[in-house]
Amino acid sequence: MKVVMGVDIGGTDIKFGKFSNQKLILKEKIKTNKSDDGTHIMDEVYQKVDEMVGIDELVAIGIGIPGPVVDGTALGAHNLRWTKARNIRQEVYDHYQGRVVCTVLNDANAATLGEMEFGGGKGYRDFVFITIGTGIGGGIIINHHLIEGSTGSCGEVGHLRVETGNIRRCNCGLYDCVEQYASATGIVKTAIELRRGRETDLHKLDIITAKDVFDLAKAGDDVAMEVVYEMVDKLSTALSQIATVINPEAFVIGGGVSSAGEFLIHYLRKRFKELAFYSVRDVKFELAKLGNDAGIYGNEYYASLELENKH
Repeated sequence: MKVVMGVDIGGTDIKFGKFSNQKLILKEKIKTNKSDDGTHIMDEVYQKVDEMVGIDELVAIGIGIPGPVVDGTALGAHNLRWTKARNIRQEVYDHYQGRVVCTVLNDANAATLGEMEFGGGKGYRDFVFITIGTGIGGGIIINHHLIEGSTGSCGEVGHLRVETGNIRRCNCGLYDCVEQYASATGIVKTAIELRRGRETDLHKLDIITAKDVFDLAKAGDDVAMEVVYEMVDKLSTALSQIATVINPEAFVIGGGVSSAGEFLIHYLRKRFKELAFYSVRDVKFELAKLGNDAGIYGNEYYASLELENKH
């Protein structure tokens, strides 16, 4: 049986999906080995891929990288401790002696393709995928095609600036990027700030998570709700800017924070309409459907496309 592997390399885990005729037949994951500056990562990817392929024939492999990618080359991936550019596609070709097709994508772009073909973006020709977790990433689909940009950085929506006071420094080196306010990390920062001297159940938590904030907000805690409003305001500010430039049909919201579900979507849609230019206010808001599997689906889809083009 001919199979395609979708591989999603993350800073914590590497997820693997084995597909036949675009159907997921096996999935596994391993811990990301970042020792020795991540030099073992690709060898461990090959080992797991070969183990999962078994007696079947590997014809293509799609790999997602947490960093900008141009023409098969990862320009860097700090979460993997890759500080220099690596031509991952060529490395894979060399390892398999040219017997397999290989594609390499930024991880958020791969997840975007997964949601386009199999998830919350299905049926839309133009949409923006927003993944909200520890940070905020994204991907852009125009006319059913992924837009990557000249340096593979199209869709880095988490680094749109939404404040002007140099209040929160971002890991990218800039200040007041939207991910410093609307990511899970940003939500926790806001909760710690706003609970000071206030009557709120947030004080009962030694460690606050974004899920705690949304759970308390749903239960009627005023301070937690204020945190949600702040998150929604900042994210809606960024989305209104994106909508004015791209004019998408929909925003597809994924990542861990999206587990807040329709509660989040309701307030996000409402604030967005208040901030957006009048002709782009009717953007649809959808929840992502593939969860943590979006990356393996997207990488498999992209690799399968490349395989078809080769033939």
